[in-house]
Amino acid sequence: MRFPLAAVLVATLAAAPAPAPAPPAAIPGNPVPAFSAKTLDGAPVTGAATGKVTVLNFWATWCPPCRAETPDLIAAYNKLHGSGVVFLGVDTTETAPIVKTFLSAKGVPYPTELAGPDVYDAFGIIGIPTTVVVDANGVVRARWVGGVTPAQLTTYVDAARAGRNATFVSATQATIDAMLAPAHFDFTDAAKREAAMKAMNAAIDRAETIADKDETNSVDYERTVTEEGTLRVAAGTAVRDAATTDAQRVRGLTLIARGDGDLGRFADAVQAYQSAIALAPADAGLIASLGRAYYRLHDYAQALAQAQRYTELKPNDGDGWSDLGLEEQRVGKFHDAVAPYEKSLALLRAAARKTPTQDAIADVADTSLDLADVYVSLGDEAGAKRTFAQANAYGDRLAANGEYKRLKRNVKERTQEGLIAVALAGGSGKPVVSIAPWTGPDLPGSVASTLKYRLIVAAPANTAVTLRATGLRPAWVASFCTDGLCSPQQVSYASPASGVKTYEFQLIPPQNGAKPGRVAIEVAGGTSVSVPQ
Repeated sequence: MRFPLAAVLVATLAAAPAPAPAPPAAIPGNPVPAFSAKTLDGAPVTGAATGKVTVLNFWATWCPPCRAETPDLIAAYNKLHGSGVVFLGVDTTETAPIVKTFLSAKGVPYPTELAGPDVYDAFGIIGIPTTVVVDANGVVRARWVGGVTPAQLTTYVDAARAGRNATFVSATQATIDAMLAPAHFDFTDAAKREAAMKAMNAAIDRAETIADKDETNSVDYERTVTEEGTLRVAAGTAVRDAATTDAQRVRGLTLIARGDGDLGRFADAVQAYQSAIALAPADAGLIASLGRAYYRLHDYAQALAQAQRYTELKPNDGDGWSDLGLEEQRVGKFHDAVAPYEKSLALLRAAARKTPTQDAIADVADTSLDLADVYVSLGDEAGAKRTFAQANAYGDRLAANGEYKRLKRNVKERTQEGLIAVALAGGSGKPVVSIAPWTGPDLPGSVASTLKYRLIVAAPANTAVTLRATGLRPAWVASFCTDGLCSPQQVSYASPASGVKTYEFQLIPPQNGAKPGRVAIEVAGGTSVSVPQ
């Protein structure tokens, strides 16, 4: 992704502060919070201050915007790391095999560490991806929620080198700021309150529509959410204080709770939701929202309890059972997560059969990926294969250029990565290979007629691995390419320490329109796979 020049105002230094306070954590001008993490090999590490300018990227493989920004982060790393800049990824939700496979598949050149959810508190993370830039003295100089571009990140790094804070404000964001300015909404006048509430909701809807359609990373998600939260708290407080009925009090408390969540005040959000539920104990939506607030406080027992309570009130809601599976997954109870996910999928499949909309089909595909990740974490290869196959069956039904085009692509990528990850987790000792259509940038010299695939191989570290293409028709050439080098017909290498190696596998035809035949890739001493037609 790139910023068109017309969309960029200026990444001004030490200017244009957000109109409402951000969470008191890793914000520009504050020392970088200390935290503990582990390398992907399980070694403990401490701290984010490196004595160099450091780019911290909080992400996860299941996060579509995180996957989408990966090429831009790699490009920024290639441009900046040789000049005293350190890049570090931080994943707080996944296991090492899944992360290792993704890093290899995408060619991510910098390390990622695994940390606990307490890091979200320390850094005030409201969503991922989030990028934090720290100067050589350990002071936060920039922060961005959402995809970050190389040009934007270069500006942040330049500011950190100079010891100055950086704030990026695009023309699009300036429009949103003006739209959500508190001066437009008077909630104190009882006669005008409903009109102000209607205008607030319309402004928030417009702002979120702009953000949803933004493909240039020009919307500051955290800034926008903070502005929305400020309005919601003000509106909710006015409604609550003027309420004469329980329904009015619930309305005000719900607005306050949602606004507190937008502002990162999750303890306050919990209290407001509890007060609302005391007046409306059967409101399933409030219970679900309370569970999310508890999760953000890392009170997993209560988050799980609210998810269970929700399914009791809404036993036929597939999304509710999915949320219950997610809560079990979040606390590491992978075995317990299987049953609610399976219940969810049964309900979601039934809904998709009855009304096969793209939304319904996407729900099945996405939830199948979540359950498949649980099976990967359990090392259950059969369960992972079966559930990934279901994700692909539904993913294939999504429109190629529709609303869920990113999910359609991610189904293929996450399936391939997941099957390699479960092989790593299983530790069979034999090389395992997976192949899928290529989704990355082409190598120089690639032509439209070339058939391109992504090949991922898992094998114990330092194992000698030989891959060979078989079944080629006359005059066809098979090519295994990585690190800027290609080997025709076969390749041999020593498996790296991560245990994962990725190749761009190409089939080059003698002329346009030629058919390759039934090609397979054999792994000496391991498995073989057929190349998709």
